[in-house]
Order: sequence, then structure tokens, then C-alpha cells
Amino acid sequence: MDDAFLLRFLRARRFIPARAHRLMVRYCTFREQNPHLWRDVCWYGLSRLGNIFEGVLFDRPDVGRLIICRIALWDPDFVPVEDLVRGCLIFLEVGIMQPKLQVLGGTALLDCEGITLKHLRQLTPSVIMQIINVVGFAFPIHQRGMHIINCSRLFEKLFSVFKRFAPTDELWERVHFHGYDFTSLHRYIDPECLPKRYGGHRQPVSLRDWLHKIKQYKNKQFDEDMKCLGYAVD
Repeated sequence: MDDAFLLRFLRARRFIPARAHRLMVRYCTFREQNPHLWRDVCWYGLSRLGNIFEGVLFDRPDVGRLIICRIALWDPDFVPVEDLVRGCLIFLEVGIMQPKLQVLGGTALLDCEGITLKHLRQLTPSVIMQIINVVGFAFPIHQRGMHIINCSRLFEKLFSVFKRFAPTDELWERVHFHGYDFTSLHRYIDPECLPKRYGGHRQPVSLRDWLHKIKQYKNKQFDEDMKCLGYAVD
């Protein structure tokens, strides 16, 4: 409960104390209800997720940090669905150690190309609630929007079933479907911030490569911060 920790919530809610307090309560409640997502999890071990998660480390005030999930690269037969949530969490937890990202926030991009029923069957109501909490409702980050691409109209209708799990309509209003139309995506996210595969100009960094670089340069303070969050530290 030091100043650095409290400032995360204040910055995420534009220094409005009442909103920051509500967010902190939700965050602490979420951690208490889902200790398996943090407790004794080897943060570097999440590099096994490979390229499922990517980040574009080109942080702009209108986009923040762009985090991409290419869900079809996930094999549910070998990687439990909880690891997907853990992978997203580690991206965010380490990212918001930087005050810059606490201010800028982030934008999420879900790429559904190649997704199958095998993937969708893993998205139980409890997992959906965990994802909703991580991407904007109970995590100290300014969520600028979630954009879903490479999906059919049928998938968009199926996705609307998840709407009933969203705690607020405001959260759902930040979700945008673009089908296979990159022009529609570019109306929200400047191509300058996007990887080349989406008509952009950037080279994304995979979660695996990002964690490998962190392991090379981490220090004692980083280990202490991760330990305080509940992660296993080697």
C-alpha cells in the first residue's frame, strides 16, 4: 500500500479518488477470488505461450500500448485456458510498473483468424469473467478499447452472448468488431501503431521474446516487486 502502488489506481482513473478507490477494491477482490492466477506462478514460465500474445512497444497518447492476442495459436490440448489469462496478466502487471503506461493505458486487439469450436469450448463463464476483469473492469489500467478482427458475422453474434457477463454497459461500449475490414480498424487505430499484417508499419514483440529480455536485465527491485504480487521468483 505504498505511494507507488496507490498511484497506479489514481492514474488509471484520472486522479478521481472515488473512482480510484472503487477500482482498487475490485482489483483486491479479484486477486482474493483468483489466487491461482498469481500465487507461485513462475512468470518466466509463461514464455511457453510463445506468439499468442504480442505487444507493439510504440506507446502513443491516443492508443497507449497495443496488446494483441492471436487466440488461434493457442492449443487447448497442451496449454490450459488459465495460462491465457496469466499471460495477459503478466503483460499488464509488468507493463504498469512504468508510470508512463499507468497514464497512457492500453488498447487490446483480438485476432480471431483460425479460431475453432475447440477454442470456444474452453471459454466458460468463469473464464469469461476473469478476462473481463483483466482487460478493464478490475485492473489498474486505462482501457482505451478492445478491437476484434478476422471474425465472421456469426462469430460476432456468438460473441454478443458474452455481453451478459459484462459488469457494465460502458465496458461493452469499448468493444468494436471489424470483421475482415482493416480500413474499419484503421479508423480507431492509426496504422503507425499496428503490425504489418494488419496494414500497419510496426514489428510486434512476442510475449516469449519480451519475457526473455526482461529476464536478461531484471534486478533485485524487479524480483521484490514480482514477489509482492505473489509470483514465484527464481
